[in-house]
Amino acid sequence: MDLANKDDFTFFMRRALTSSDDDCYIELYNLLLRSFVAADVDFDGKVSVDEFDSMIEAAAALLRKFGYQWWDEAKCPDEATRKTVRAALFTKIDENNDGVMRRKRICVCKKCTEPNTPEYRRLYWFHWQCFQAADADRDGMVSGDEFNKMIDMATSAQKRLGMETPFQSTEERTEIFKKMDENGDGSISFDEWLNFSLNDIIAKVASL
Repeated sequence: MDLANKDDFTFFMRRALTSSDDDCYIELYNLLLRSFVAADVDFDGKVSVDEFDSMIEAAAALLRKFGYQWWDEAKCPDEATRKTVRAALFTKIDENNDGVMRRKRICVCKKCTEPNTPEYRRLYWFHWQCFQAADADRDGMVSGDEFNKMIDMATSAQKRLGMETPFQSTEERTEIFKKMDENGDGSISFDEWLNFSLNDIIAKVASL
């Protein structure tokens, strides 16, 4: 993204907010996605209230580059106040009030499931790639219509190597979509996808 000055940034944001098909929207989506990933320091596929401030700081860096402030900065004379204000914002965003504490940890295949290991991080990033590729409308969720692409990408290596490939029938995919969709909102969030894979795919592979 090559923005030379404040006018370029303003034009970029206007285009980004006009249509989700615009290249500027796609660039903004990717920037916000990188902010999310940078804040998710425990690699659980979620941003907790403790991680939320880091996500906002990462996203706000572009605004500050061109002389703008994040909308709550004027009310935050120090770090403690800033975190309090952002905790309140987090509460508003957290519509189901779960505090993002729905962690499902498994103890098998330890190298693949411990966040501090290279194996887990590679697995985490692979899941992000599958999720992002499937999220065609870039709303941060994978709908039923987008779900097949995510599963196809996730299982492509097995197909290429001639291995037995799970979740290939329409019935199987309908069933696992419902299972992943923990809150029943008709779409899959990244943490739902990651948790399902760790519990229902990786754990089963590890037990072989």
